[in-house]
Amino acid sequence: MKKLIIAALLVIGISSFAQENQPEKKGNNGQQRERMTPEQRNQASLDRMTTELKLDAKQQEQIKPILAEQTAKLQAMRDQRMNGGAKEMTADERKAMQQKRQEERTITENKLKAILTPEQFKKMKENEEAAREKMREARGNRDNGGNRGGDGGNGGNGSEN
Repeated sequence: MKKLIIAALLVIGISSFAQENQPEKKGNNGQQRERMTPEQRNQASLDRMTTELKLDAKQQEQIKPILAEQTAKLQAMRDQRMNGGAKEMTADERKAMQQKRQEERTITENKLKAILTPEQFKKMKENEEAAREKMREARGNRDNGGNRGGDGGNGGNGSEN
């Protein structure tokens, strides 16, 4: 009887240990990203853009400061949000923040549009949309297929462009 109990405890211990390690493997990319410095994230973005859009050296040098500026502005917005404490944002505050992010995104896109060829810019927009769709799918899977926050699942409302 003792051997049976010890065997059962051993099986439970091993299975619980395996379950603890699974989320680390699944979320490793997210954890890796969090550990990267802003400079490393900028370089990773530049490398990805270089590969996907076939940027030349001149374009890379022109885009590098734009990415750094964008990162700094987004970090400032995050810091501002976090300094607000644990209080929940009101609908107006949330809408204002979304609008500000959209304005920043538009400014950055206009700067990139001046550097990239029309084909490269189109490819960049397609890649962004594919990434956005992938995020929606991941969010849907995380929420067990349910919609979050009244999104309605239409995805084409223009608020995320």
